[in-house]
Amino acid sequence: MARREPHFVKGYFFKMMLSYCLVIAIGVGMVATFTVSWVVRKLTEKESRIGREIVLQVRDYSDGKYKTIQNIFAQLYMPLSYYGNDSIMDYLNPRRLETLNRKTKREVISGYLRDICSANAFISDIFIVDYGDRDVFFFSNVSGRDTSLNYDFWSEGLPGGEIDNALRMIPNHIPRYINSSSVNNYSVLSYCIYLFDANAVRFNHPLGYIVVNVWADHFKEALQSAESLNGTLFVVDRNGTTLFDSSGGSTGQPFDGEKYRIADLDAAESNGEYVVNAQVSARTGYRFVNIVDRDVIRREASAIRRSLYGILVVCVLAALVISLLSAMLFSRRIERLARKMRDLERGEFNEYSQVRAKDEIGYLEQSFNNMITRLDKHIQIAYVYQLQSKTAELKALQAQINPHFLFNTLESIRVNALMNRDAETAKMIHILGNLFRWNIKTRGLFVELREEIDYAGAFVELQKIRYADAFDVVTDVPQKLLALGVPKFILQPLVENAIKHGQKGVSSGGIISIEAREAPEGTLVIAVADNGRGMDAETVRRIEEQLDRPEAESGDEYSIGLSNVHQRIRILFGEPYGLTIESEPGVRTAVSIVMPARRREELEAYVQSNHRG
Repeated sequence: MARREPHFVKGYFFKMMLSYCLVIAIGVGMVATFTVSWVVRKLTEKESRIGREIVLQVRDYSDGKYKTIQNIFAQLYMPLSYYGNDSIMDYLNPRRLETLNRKTKREVISGYLRDICSANAFISDIFIVDYGDRDVFFFSNVSGRDTSLNYDFWSEGLPGGEIDNALRMIPNHIPRYINSSSVNNYSVLSYCIYLFDANAVRFNHPLGYIVVNVWADHFKEALQSAESLNGTLFVVDRNGTTLFDSSGGSTGQPFDGEKYRIADLDAAESNGEYVVNAQVSARTGYRFVNIVDRDVIRREASAIRRSLYGILVVCVLAALVISLLSAMLFSRRIERLARKMRDLERGEFNEYSQVRAKDEIGYLEQSFNNMITRLDKHIQIAYVYQLQSKTAELKALQAQINPHFLFNTLESIRVNALMNRDAETAKMIHILGNLFRWNIKTRGLFVELREEIDYAGAFVELQKIRYADAFDVVTDVPQKLLALGVPKFILQPLVENAIKHGQKGVSSGGIISIEAREAPEGTLVIAVADNGRGMDAETVRRIEEQLDRPEAESGDEYSIGLSNVHQRIRILFGEPYGLTIESEPGVRTAVSIVMPARRREELEAYVQSNHRG
């Protein structure tokens, strides 16, 4: 049987690489998963913290500006030292300054408004409407901006219905009272309040009102020092109107909470899609809401993930290169050791493995060298004795056939000569002479299959004369198999058994077939079958058990020849070669020889190699 070259070296290399790849892949996967999850969590915490800081910062800024506006309104009633300790309300109250001329009044009030605007850049315009003199005092931080002469300040009044002393706020709007020919194309937030006599008990007869317009986007000033603003900041008044939108998309419009999954601004909190931070000003009632889309966080995480993956890829490639070099180094050493083992299988005992390092593989190499030394010494001692013993055993087995065969042949000639003294006797003697000559002519343990078939055919000719042509022999052997080698005298015992036992009691119509075929993996199968009486399963089992026993112990005439052939094949080729028997009572019996399919010269070398090993 042909031997396959071992592939464990490549398997070892691939297993090492697979192990390295699995360890690296699992490690990298766990690190990447943990890192990305950690990055997303930290970014979310960072955005939440920054959003909370921004909201508080803008709220404090707004409260400060609101307080400034309240102070501006309160200062109207306070004495001004640089105006003779009179308050602005004194100048608006006709009963307090009845003798004051309108020029001085305008100078004082206009100067006051100018000072207010100069001190507070977030104010765009400020004006006071005087009901007594039906006059308007206006000052703006915007050059060229002026009130309209066509606007009726006295009948329009302030929004909000009833007259009272409460501070009012008008959300983002472009004032209609600004002269259309001046700069009027930007929105303002207006803070306004009616003005009354300082000693008034009932607030139903105002002396006028004051309006402070601030830039609608003045909240941006509070964002100048913010760490970052990845989200959108909203400032919403008590009525739900958006006073400020850092993105500029919804300023002056009702706040759309559904868009951000916020049902109630008073209970706004983060959700699956947005990170939300909200604060309410106790001073103004404004709600400050910072909203960050989680997609922004995911994009930042993705950028970090890409950078991380880039680093990991470099590390993985470096690890794979190191792993590859390590695996190649070990697999090459194992391959060299495997090559030495294959040389040892072929009988080369002078091929020692070079020990290159004092590690596990080096230990194997040293053990292999020690094994070669001990094995070679053992073979040198045991080989000659073993070979001589096996050769003597083979000759003894072959010698068992010749006397048995000669006895049967001579007995056939004697019986035939007694019964019928004619030409058939001469023919039988002639055939017998050919058999003896063939036996003397052949040398060695093996012959070609065609020679063995010819020898068995000569034996059949003798038996057909004896049994009066009660059977025929059919040979079916492919031409290419006739040149294969077989041990001598392996067909004749099988044919003899088929005649004596298979055709026993058959007077005509017997068929004995000799077939040969090449089975997979280089195996030759030669089958001798007959259509005789057959055997039951128990008989077949008993004969198969006796095949490995010495013939002297068998006691079964049927199995003597089969045991001889089976033992010779086992001695020559070892297991699993030998004889197999198939039989069906009353139908047929087939005995098959299984052996290596090789030419005669190859068999001799094969057997010699097996004897050495």
